[in-house]
Amino acid sequence: MKISHFKLSMFLECPLRYKFYYIDELKEYCKPKPYHSMGISIHSALEKFFCQEQRSLDILHNLLRKNWVREGYSSRNEERMWGLKALAMLKDFYEGANVDINPAMLEAEFSVSFDSFTLTGRIDRVDKIEKGYEVIDYKTGAGMTRDEVDKDLQMTIYSIGFYHTHKVIPRKLTFHFLKDSTKITTTRSEQDIENGVLFIKEIVEKMKDETKFSPKPNRFCAYCDFTILCPSFQKNAYII
Repeated sequence: MKISHFKLSMFLECPLRYKFYYIDELKEYCKPKPYHSMGISIHSALEKFFCQEQRSLDILHNLLRKNWVREGYSSRNEERMWGLKALAMLKDFYEGANVDINPAMLEAEFSVSFDSFTLTGRIDRVDKIEKGYEVIDYKTGAGMTRDEVDKDLQMTIYSIGFYHTHKVIPRKLTFHFLKDSTKITTTRSEQDIENGVLFIKEIVEKMKDETKFSPKPNRFCAYCDFTILCPSFQKNAYII
């Protein structure tokens, strides 16, 4: 059974949504959204930017244009609005980050097998730093608190994947929030990694044993692709 952060978080967030997506495979209900398309475009531009020998703001902006995903927008005006947001984020990134660094890894995929599942993922960027490595994940959405980052499952998964693939614990785990040009760095110890694996194993067993797949109303319900199929949303359509 292949497991990713996306898959785990969906099950934890709402078992019924997980069922619709992974078991019933109702992918036809999943329409592209502007913020997803913009995020993919920015990630592609940044990956290719750090592969360039010459790096300028114009080059970064042109890479965004070349890799722009034109899906999920209701009109050209809406697409332009999101495009301007993306250009502004990358301008702030270029002016505030060290753009001369040569990352050790870009879009680094991992696949680690355990007894009952295979953990997969892809890390945006890994930098070689003093006495180790820094794992970096770009975020184009809302920021997070320090406490949320310290407990974040995605960073725990990245530390597990990196540790089991490269036999070294990342010295730093950093979320780079492009929307407001901020960073929050956290760490995971060897014990945290072991506890993370145990936690994931518990969730995987729950996934396998689940039969009810009950909906779990939460603040993301209004943005779910399956609202038309969800009895809880139809009953409580005011949930946002």
